[in-house]
Amino acid sequence: MELWRQLRQAGLVPPGLGPPPRALRGIPPAGGAGQSLMSPGADTKGARESLLWIWEELENLRRVDVQLLGQLCSLGLEIGALREELVAFLEEEEEIIEEEKEDEELEGTQEEGHLGGSCPARCLGLPDFEMTI
Repeated sequence: MELWRQLRQAGLVPPGLGPPPRALRGIPPAGGAGQSLMSPGADTKGARESLLWIWEELENLRRVDVQLLGQLCSLGLEIGALREELVAFLEEEEEIIEEEKEDEELEGTQEEGHLGGSCPARCLGLPDFEMTI
């Protein structure tokens, strides 16, 4: 399955998880249950019909399993892409926060310089805002 290979290449397959079962990877075997599991000569018409019905149901389940596996692989690839976007977004946010902190520190040192002393405005008892008396 191509999606499974893409998932494995992206490193999104959990460790210890092998490939999907052979029944989900390949084309079902040729022939039916009646050819390989029934012995000739016995009166097995009812058993043969039941066996063929079971075989058809198993084939239907296999098709559904293949569809579900494909959908899970697609979701895994989408989650991997979203994870990469999230990491990039968080890195950008971190850079923005660091820049804001640097700007605040720079503004704080400039304010200290305007006051003329090495003591910050807080230690001089000056308010952070303008007050009109």
